[in-house]
Amino acid sequence: MKKLSIIAACVALIGLLGGCGSNFDASGYVKALLDNSYKNDSTQFVSMKIGTADEASKLYEEGLDSEVSAMVSSMGYSVSDEQEQAIREVFAKILAGAKYTVGEAEKQDDGSYVVTVTYEQMEIFGPAIDDYMDEIMEMQAGLTGEETNDELVAMAIDAFKDVLDETLANVSYADPETTTITVELIDKVYTPDQNDLYDLEASLFDIDSVY
Repeated sequence: MKKLSIIAACVALIGLLGGCGSNFDASGYVKALLDNSYKNDSTQFVSMKIGTADEASKLYEEGLDSEVSAMVSSMGYSVSDEQEQAIREVFAKILAGAKYTVGEAEKQDDGSYVVTVTYEQMEIFGPAIDDYMDEIMEMQAGLTGEETNDELVAMAIDAFKDVLDETLANVSYADPETTTITVELIDKVYTPDQNDLYDLEASLFDIDSVY
C-alpha cells in the first residue's frame, strides 16, 4: 500500500519545533499534531508552543498539497488548476472528517512515550470508487463520439470530484479501534514516529480502496 503524505511535511518540521522538558505532555503533543494536520486547527499547536499560527498553517497547506498531488498523479490525467482546486477543497473536507480521540500517554523506560489513539475509519473511497465507475459507465453510454480527449478527461475528473463530495455528505464510519504512536526524544527534541503516523492515517481512511 502506498504511504500517505498529509502529515509528512508536519513530521519533517515538527522535530525542529517541538519542545522538550520534564513536564512534556506527549498526549497533548500528538493531539496538536493531528488536529493541525487533519482539522486545520492550530489551537493546541500554538498553545503548546510547537510553532506559530503561520507555521501551523504552512504545514497544513503543504500536507494537503502533497495528498492532492498524489491522488491526481494516480489518476493518470492532466488536471487543470481549477479542477485540482476543486478536488483540493473536497479533500480538505474529507480530512476534517477524520474521527480520532487521543488517549493517555505511557512513559517508557527509555524516556519515550507511547500514546494511545482511538479512531473510526471513514468509509469514503470504497463507496466513491463504486459510484465513480457507475458514473463513467453512464457517461460512456451518452457519448456522441465527437468529444475531444480533453473533454473526456475533464468529464472524468469532474465525475470523480462529484462522487467524492456526494459520498462525503452521507459518509459512514467503521467500529472504533485503537493504535499507538511513539514519541521519542531524539537529539533532545521530542519527535513522533513517522511510521506510526503513516499507519494511523492509513487506518483513518479506507485508502486501500484506491492504492
